[in-house]
Amino acid sequence: MISTCLEPGCHTIFEEASPTFKKRFMWMSNYADESKFNEFVKTLTWEGHAEKIRSPYLVVADEADELSPLEHTERMVRAMSGPRQLVVYADSRHSVGNVPAANLGPFPPTLVADWLLARLAGKPFGSERWLVEPTGRIVKTAL
Repeated sequence: MISTCLEPGCHTIFEEASPTFKKRFMWMSNYADESKFNEFVKTLTWEGHAEKIRSPYLVVADEADELSPLEHTERMVRAMSGPRQLVVYADSRHSVGNVPAANLGPFPPTLVADWLLARLAGKPFGSERWLVEPTGRIVKTAL
């Protein structure tokens, strides 16, 4: 998963960001009535579901995500029970990249491809949180 939007209820993206995000999502989910849509988005959550994921899972996220605060992504990853890895790019906004961490550290698309290849090859990995610093240095901590 990359460029996450994991805030339960999606308050930040629909109430604090550009109104185009909400309008577009209303259209995609076939809602014309905003009050009905507001009730619908309350049901958009990983809570009660992520805990059941046992397959290897990778999340590539942004430290400064203006559409979905990182704390929600971190909460979801901690709630999961299977092997997982959270890679956070320092100073990056919603779309991972265009910051020194993504240029000097692991290139996000290559990181995802290499991770998938390793999983398909059956290589084990530990559940970790990586912070890719602006220098490209990776700080690893256990989840």
